Amino acid sequence: MAGIDFDTIAGSKLYVSTAAPTVATGAGAAAAFALLTWVEVGQLTNIGSVEGREYSMSSLATIGDAQDREKKGSFKLPNAEFECAWVPEDPGQIIIKAASKDYSVPSFKLVGQDTDEIDYFTAQVAKFVRTGGTSNDAVKGNFTLLRQTDTVSV
Repeated sequence: MAGIDFDTIAGSKLYVSTAAPTVATGAGAAAAFALLTWVEVGQLTNIGSVEGREYSMSSLATIGDAQDREKKGSFKLPNAEFECAWVPEDPGQIIIKAASKDYSVPSFKLVGQDTDEIDYFTAQVAKFVRTGGTSNDAVKGNFTLLRQTDTVSV
C-alpha cells in the first residue's frame, strides 16, 4: 500500500490492448490478460470506476400481508467514465478513438499508484469526444467504457 491508511489516484495509469485475453474470467484470467501487448492512454485527468456491479430490483407486493418485498434481480457492469487531455497523436488515444467507431471489445489494464495493484477488464468504447469549455479550460477528451467482463484484480 502506498499510503499509510489510504491510497490516492495520483500516479495511476490506464493501458489498452486491441487483443482479447484467451480467458477473461475465473482461473487463469489474470495471466491471460498479462500476456497481452499494452499501450498507455496518455494524459489522463480523471479515472472512472472499473469495479463492481449494479443490480436491478425485483419487487413483489402481495395484498394479503401488505408488505412490499424487494430482492436483487439482474445486474449490469457500470460504465466507466474517463477524461484526458486531448492529444490526437497519443498512441493510446488513437486506439480509443478507433474503438469508438466500431463494435470491437478492447482489453484494458488500470494500474494504481502501487504498481502491484492492477485491474483488468474488457469494454466497448461507447464515446470518445473532445470537450468544450471556457477560455481558461484545457482541451480534454471524455470517453465512456461499457464494461463487458467483471474486473480481474491482482
